[in-house]
Amino acid sequence: MSDASLFFSLWLQKPLQIGAVYPSGLPLADMMARQVGLHRPGAVLELGAGTGGLTRGLLRAGCPPERVVALEREPRLAAVLRRDFPGVRTIAADARDIESHLARLEITLLCGVISGIPIKWFSIEDQRAVLEPCLRRLAPGGRFLQLTNAFSSPIAAARIGVFGRPVARVWWNLPPAQIWAYSAQTDISAEAA
Repeated sequence: MSDASLFFSLWLQKPLQIGAVYPSGLPLADMMARQVGLHRPGAVLELGAGTGGLTRGLLRAGCPPERVVALEREPRLAAVLRRDFPGVRTIAADARDIESHLARLEITLLCGVISGIPIKWFSIEDQRAVLEPCLRRLAPGGRFLQLTNAFSSPIAAARIGVFGRPVARVWWNLPPAQIWAYSAQTDISAEAA
């Protein structure tokens, strides 16, 4: 079974857990990688890595694989990541437990976070459990980047106490996607700077 077929079959079984019907395409992956700001120190955390569409974009942008930490809840997708990206640290776990995983890996500094998890469907408490540990570890100017197919913020930013804004839209993706940037600060630049 191809990676795309596996992804689609898992989406049919668990649509609210998988979130997307198809893996992220190269235009979206490249746009997301451009938004990260890879010049900043620290690891790049990818939440909901799926079959590695966004991972591929990071590597194409010059990010060394050992700098990427990919978290994927679905064990069969995590196995695809380990097979295709042996240099990337892959964790088969739920993003809501990210605090314990970052602590276990002794990751205290993140260059940025890219997220493909269906966070829009998470409770406020679960959104907070994902965002807060990541935002605390971001390097100065770093951002939590969330992709969505919706036209509004997928995160309840005001209720959680973070700031967010759309930074890019990618029409050449199935389905078209929007990237939102979140920060604990009020100044979220439009570019990765």
